[in-house]
Amino acid sequence: MSLNSFFQFFVPKENKFYPLYIQQAESIEKASKLLREMITETDLTRLEALKREIKACETKGDDVLRLFYSQLFNTVLTPFEREDVHELAEMMDDFLDCIDDSANIILTRRFTDLDSDLTTMTDNIKFAAESLSTIMHGLNQMNSNAKLREINRLCHEIKDIEHENDELYGNYISKLFNNGYSLTEIIKRKDLVQVLENTTNSVKYISDKVRSIISKQ
Repeated sequence: MSLNSFFQFFVPKENKFYPLYIQQAESIEKASKLLREMITETDLTRLEALKREIKACETKGDDVLRLFYSQLFNTVLTPFEREDVHELAEMMDDFLDCIDDSANIILTRRFTDLDSDLTTMTDNIKFAAESLSTIMHGLNQMNSNAKLREINRLCHEIKDIEHENDELYGNYISKLFNNGYSLTEIIKRKDLVQVLENTTNSVKYISDKVRSIISKQ
């Protein structure tokens, strides 16, 4: 499948899937910023309000995905094109679900303090979400070599972020049992660092998918 055949559905005259990817990306970016705010918030009332906002983003993402399926089933595509279009939307929905899972852990575990490694991981998730949003806003310019290079650079940036969070995760786990935490606190913090790691992996899968699509031109 050529790149043009895949992305022909994003041009304004067709206006089918491109706006839906944009909506997904915007919900993801907003949720990632709210998650970053949650990681340093200690007031329970504010934490609950932030979690509700993230849940609203996740619900909106589910609504967009349902609309996506409706559009997809009413569009004539080859099976291979349909698979790519579907998988990209599903992966973006998974990323948003992971952010919501992370927010739920932060809210329910009632942390009194969180160290800089976990804060950095949420910073990285936010940066990756911002890069993803830029990628999705550029899909309608994929016939430009300059835009292709920019998309590829951003995908590589997301991969670097995932590698950094992998390292932070490994280091955090190795230190977790040497900081004098109670068993309950160890479990709580392990739950959080694991879900943050899963969240970063989910955006890396999206960048890999985009690069795979680009390579088929």
